[in-house]
Amino acid sequence: MLMSKVVICGIDILLIVFSVYLFFYYFDIFLARKKDKVSSTVGLAIFVIWQFVISSISVFPGYVNIGITIIVTLLASLSIYEGKWLDKCVFAIGFNAIWMLIEILCNYMLMIYCKQYAMNQELGSFMSKSFFLMFTIGLKKVFMDDEIKELPVRYSIMLVLIPTGSICIMNNIFMLGYKVNTNRAFFSSAITSIILLCMNVLIFYIYIKIADDLRLRRMNSAYEQQLELCERHQQETEISTLQLRDVKHNMKNNLISILAYAENGECEKIIEFVNEVMEEGGMTVSPIINSGNIVIDSLIGYWYVIAKKKEIDFTVKINIPMKMAFKGADICLILGNLLENAVEAAQKADGKKYIKLQMKYDKNNLLIFVANNYKGKLIKTKGKRLKSTKSDAGNHGVGLSSVYRAAAKYHGTVVVDDSVLERFLIRVVLYGEQE
Repeated sequence: MLMSKVVICGIDILLIVFSVYLFFYYFDIFLARKKDKVSSTVGLAIFVIWQFVISSISVFPGYVNIGITIIVTLLASLSIYEGKWLDKCVFAIGFNAIWMLIEILCNYMLMIYCKQYAMNQELGSFMSKSFFLMFTIGLKKVFMDDEIKELPVRYSIMLVLIPTGSICIMNNIFMLGYKVNTNRAFFSSAITSIILLCMNVLIFYIYIKIADDLRLRRMNSAYEQQLELCERHQQETEISTLQLRDVKHNMKNNLISILAYAENGECEKIIEFVNEVMEEGGMTVSPIINSGNIVIDSLIGYWYVIAKKKEIDFTVKINIPMKMAFKGADICLILGNLLENAVEAAQKADGKKYIKLQMKYDKNNLLIFVANNYKGKLIKTKGKRLKSTKSDAGNHGVGLSSVYRAAAKYHGTVVVDDSVLERFLIRVVLYGEQE
């Protein structure tokens, strides 16, 4: 008798370890773990304790068990993983909904084909966990090449409703099937659970598609901004050309006047006349370097003006040709996003606000360095990439993820250096075709 209890206890411990492994395997697909070991240990302890309680004690009604399990899973994910709590809520409820559907499906399979084993909880638990592991492995392969992106709050709330509704529906169907207790009821319930399982799998597909749609909308916004900037740059160029023509046209007459004053030795009148010509001419020297590259010049000019309005010291050092081996759209995505983030961060910094931009084109390779001061804490996602702190990501920029994607097109690198306190430095290197 004692030996039997020890064996059962050992099996329960192994199943709990299996559950922990499934938890980490599932959430690692979508979220990055925190570096805080204390917080992670607490989250793991909460999950393990509840798994032990639910496997050994069955005093709570079904809905209570389901509710507590979802809350425990959410608390564990909040303690162990980075990211928004609403996104974790979507993945936590999806985790439990899919697991519950697979458990019920395994239970029906045993009741239909192997009734003698249907009451064996350990066997049913092992089967459901094994099927869930296979499902998660397939899920990981599907999303291996797709970057899981955070959605705005409204989309997360809508997606939560699907697994929540599935849990309620399946629990009621299971109770009804248990009361009827016929193979036909079990078979119909199993089909229903398969349909609901497929619906919950579609959540992840919908999640990715919505995120891609938002990304495309942001990119279109960036292209519109690029066209607007190019048009503005062209207008400024035309105005400067007309001003230069006027200056050239009037230069002969002005020189005659200056010569007349000089012959009469009227130096003060010469100085006064020259000052009048300079004021009327309206020719001012731009503080931003003119490289001849319309995309880069217009973007830097745009954010330079905004930075000056926000009292940010903006210094630029550029050494690039008019034409480069990179698409203007990609340069616009990278440079525009980096400067937008730099201005947004620098304006919140304490003390003297600054932005330093350096660009160099060497041997068909483009190097971009942006440094700025900031205030607060940087948040990084899975893969140690920097994560946007904007509350409404759907209406802001194209995101740093677009910088990584654009750099990847040219086998480039994006390196974030936050080793110096309150100084943010990002280096982007794009590799062109070597001669």
